[in-house]
Amino acid sequence: MRPTLQDMANILNLSKSTVSRALAGDSRVAEATRTKVVTLAEQIGYRPNPIAQGLATRRTNIIGLAVPYAPRSLSDPFYLEFLGAAGDTAMKYGYSLLLSAAEREGSGGYRSHMELANSARVDGMILTEPRVLDERIEILKKMDLPFVFLGMVEDPDVSWVSGENTRGAAFAVARLIELGHRRIACITGPSDQTASKARFKGYSVALAEAGIPLDRNIVASGDFTQTGGYQAMKAVLEHESDISAVFACNDVMAFGVMRALREAGLAIPNDVSVLGFDGIPFAEYMDPPLATVRQPILELGRTIVEILVEQMNGKNKCPIHKVLNVEFQPAGSIAPPSWISREASTCVSGAV
Repeated sequence: MRPTLQDMANILNLSKSTVSRALAGDSRVAEATRTKVVTLAEQIGYRPNPIAQGLATRRTNIIGLAVPYAPRSLSDPFYLEFLGAAGDTAMKYGYSLLLSAAEREGSGGYRSHMELANSARVDGMILTEPRVLDERIEILKKMDLPFVFLGMVEDPDVSWVSGENTRGAAFAVARLIELGHRRIACITGPSDQTASKARFKGYSVALAEAGIPLDRNIVASGDFTQTGGYQAMKAVLEHESDISAVFACNDVMAFGVMRALREAGLAIPNDVSVLGFDGIPFAEYMDPPLATVRQPILELGRTIVEILVEQMNGKNKCPIHKVLNVEFQPAGSIAPPSWISREASTCVSGAV
């Protein structure tokens, strides 16, 4: 049977409250008494009851993590890798994670996230997929619950951690343009999500800097899922067939894009190049391997927990805004447009 505070109090002939204060390092307890209590705890293998500790301190040592709606939250490799890093870091600081998945559009949205935050079961919250006008911010501020977003938010008083979405997208799309592509389609995420907005901005900036007009006919919105990418790509192909490259605003949508292109009889990259964003491990196992913008997913998970733990412990009350570098990762899914390849072949034939 597990030793209790009362067992220790009986052995030492002390009150239960004195034993509890001694273990907590209370200065009101004499050093000799504290030493006896700590020594006995080690000898009999006493371990504090976390539930009892939580009742005493009004803390649960649990972090709520608000993830996208199921099944995306469990099937998207980005979130699996992010959750692994966040969970390991939380454990390192003595916290557990409690996940809350959003409902699909039209069924309450973020209600479950707010119910968890208001349940007194968590000491702080990590929130994902921030929207341009995110209703969770004001609600959480009124609750006075520490929280940090994965992704940039516009409110300067809110802490967040994000990859370099706009610059990363602009750099990668510029690489497509350098290869000779000018008709580059874009498959965005939901228009009200800040990550989708920032990556589309990068795409637009790259086109503008190259003097290429933005054509809305080759821009379609997905939902950051493989099915969303597939359906958005099919919608573009129904009206436009002269594209030579596609930038999908995350890797999972890029997988759907690749399927839609193949169903249309188009080869990758000979007919159409495909570029993604996130750098999930599965990207390199696609056929051909997916060119992408690699985010430091593990670092995102570690950093966001560290910032939240500091806030929960009152060590840093100022909002933290942290942008982590991303890296363009070229691969076999991108190549010069086919007309450039044919032109080069003609030149070589003529030279011979």
